[in-house]
Amino acid sequence: MKKKDRRVPSTLSRLSTLAKAIASGHYRDMDADDLFAMTEEKYPPELRELAEAFGMMMVKVEAREFRLEETVAELEKANRKLKEYSEHLKDMVAKRTKELEEANRKLERRANIDGLTHIANRRYMDEYLQKHWNRLKREKKPLALIMADIDHFKGFNDTYGHQEGDECLKTIARILDEKMRRSDDLAARYGGEEFAVLLPGTGIEAAMDMAEDIRREVESLKIPNEKNTASPFVTISLGVTAGIPGETGTPDELIERADEALYVAKKERGRNCTVKGRTLGSA
Repeated sequence: MKKKDRRVPSTLSRLSTLAKAIASGHYRDMDADDLFAMTEEKYPPELRELAEAFGMMMVKVEAREFRLEETVAELEKANRKLKEYSEHLKDMVAKRTKELEEANRKLERRANIDGLTHIANRRYMDEYLQKHWNRLKREKKPLALIMADIDHFKGFNDTYGHQEGDECLKTIARILDEKMRRSDDLAARYGGEEFAVLLPGTGIEAAMDMAEDIRREVESLKIPNEKNTASPFVTISLGVTAGIPGETGTPDELIERADEALYVAKKERGRNCTVKGRTLGSA
């Protein structure tokens, strides 16, 4: 009688344990080398084939697990790079946004500033006048306007050249700008050699004092102008008006009355003088 091989139950038990381990995901607790050892000639053919099949299965599963771990590591690395790039992109967007906002502010300033004299231009002055007209109308406070014109400026340009003419305009603009005592006061180049000074919250007498102060300072510079009939130097003429914006008046009315006073200063008073015009509400 053939002797029973006692290794068979042991081998079957180990294979059964391996199968359960693979099914539960704990195959790493087993050793593939032990399985391949069962493929030796001393074991029955069926068990050798089964052990080899299980061993190959275990190797393949381990290979796939390794590739999966590599893939996960690559994904984690890619995710870190993506986060870094996202932070970099966020910083770049914030930087570009700040630069764009600054560029827009510069463009806005340029749109409001006269390119030669670097004080407000007429466009901005008109907007500023309307804004403060509406405010002071509600608050029932005065608004003053000074219109100023360089005397015989065309003759100055013809005699001394346009470059000197530009320098003269810049000098007058600087004087006007330096005279603005409050944050609401505004000096503007109204056009050509004509300037405007807007004084929210200022009455006619205070505006007259400022206008006369400006006139005297320009004259004191003693910039030669042999074509000026009022003086051998550069001078300016000024017209002043003021008043509390009312229900029926308009900003154009304020400009018109200051212009009327300026015309009187130039054509009737001989230039280089300050004339008080009709105030708002007067006939």
